[in-house]
Amino acid sequence: MDPNFEMVHQRRVPRRRIASVSAAFLLVAAASARGDRAAVAIATGQYGMRKEIPHSLGMELELRGPWHWAVVRPVAGLLTTTGGAAYVYSGVAFEIPLAGSLRLTPAFAPGIVLARGDGDLGHVVEFRSSLELSVAPDPTVRVGVGFSHISNAHLGTRNPGVEVLTLRVAFGAT
Repeated sequence: MDPNFEMVHQRRVPRRRIASVSAAFLLVAAASARGDRAAVAIATGQYGMRKEIPHSLGMELELRGPWHWAVVRPVAGLLTTTGGAAYVYSGVAFEIPLAGSLRLTPAFAPGIVLARGDGDLGHVVEFRSSLELSVAPDPTVRVGVGFSHISNAHLGTRNPGVEVLTLRVAFGAT
């Protein structure tokens, strides 16, 4: 790997953060202008579940767009950890209704590592696969448990991957 990679990557981080936040605001603004409602989820839990990966507290903010194509819905989010890692992603979720208000939601989202923190996942491009089981105690609130795996799909020479287990609460058009 290029020894200057870290320096160049760190200079680009503020631009990526600005672009990511701007894209999220544009998504919400477009939905609001049409009267559609997006869902916003917050989550927290264990980042790193295997002994060879540093463990830390993970915190996630996710926006689920107001548009649905059958069970498919766009998602975008930001995952940060107390270990200093940060990852922004965008992809699709498949919201599969089960009995009552129970829902199973597998999702896939490619993303960009904004900060490596105490765990190097081997590449700046990472892929997030996730599975969430949730229930809606109210039409505008959904509570669930999520499990994610983030790895670079062997784009880099190292591909340790990391697992994340979270408690999630979503508000809005859930």
